[in-house]
Amino acid sequence: MAEAEKKAVGIDRGGKRSLGRAVFDRFVRPVLQLQDSPRSLALGIAMGLWVALTPTVGIQMPVVVVLGTLMRANRLAAIAMCWISNPVTLVPMYYGYYVCGLAILGREGKSYAQIKIDMAAAADLGNWELIRYIFEVFGTPLWIGSLVIATVCALPAYPLSLRYFQRRDARRREREGLKAAPAEVRPSGLKGEG
Repeated sequence: MAEAEKKAVGIDRGGKRSLGRAVFDRFVRPVLQLQDSPRSLALGIAMGLWVALTPTVGIQMPVVVVLGTLMRANRLAAIAMCWISNPVTLVPMYYGYYVCGLAILGREGKSYAQIKIDMAAAADLGNWELIRYIFEVFGTPLWIGSLVIATVCALPAYPLSLRYFQRRDARRREREGLKAAPAEVRPSGLKGEG
């Protein structure tokens, strides 16, 4: 394989694919290549990120599909954002929400080590029983912390991703020889035309 081809697929000089490149190729690139209006894509990313950063594992994808339909957001982009919270990231994310919520509420809580022990003991529970257990033990601080973190992360996601997709579309139009976006072209004789 030529050096340029290896670089394009994320293979380093030792012949191994870097983890960062593999994650980018598998999860990020497909989202960046979605075709829809920049507004719909950006809204899907921001809304999906917000839902992904709340303690709603197990129902996140149906939630973003319904919200995406109601908000006319790109549902695939929203679903992809839900992958952020998964079995590997669940405990660290929920602990971060919990600590943030405790700080906001001015309370003291369990240590990360104690929570890991509790979660290991609860591992035999089914999914819904585990979720119920988490909310019984950590509910209020978990929700308050997650809503703050989700909002702080999702608010800038919309303008940043909107800007990215607008620029991407402008570059594509430029390559194709088009000067204006279809929404910017007005038929003659419309009010406001100068």
